Amino acid sequence: MKNGAKKEEPVFTDVVEFIKYDLQTSKDGLAWLKTLVEEARDDYSTFDMLKTYYQDEEEDLYWDEQQLELIEKIGLQNWLNMQL
Repeated sequence: MKNGAKKEEPVFTDVVEFIKYDLQTSKDGLAWLKTLVEEARDDYSTFDMLKTYYQDEEEDLYWDEQQLELIEKIGLQNWLNMQL
């Protein structure tokens, strides 16, 4: 992108599509973050910080996967009711 312009993020009106998008974003981000963690092995402070961040992002990924599985099993309307 030129001149520091940011990529526009999509606007979602469908919660399932948002969760799928978030899941893919997590997968892509974790792949990139994994390389950073590996490169920081000799810098213990940075390694620990990145490792903790990686674990947090991994938990987000698992949450997305669990919610999509739950929606598939109980249906979107029942899942939405559970969120209230």
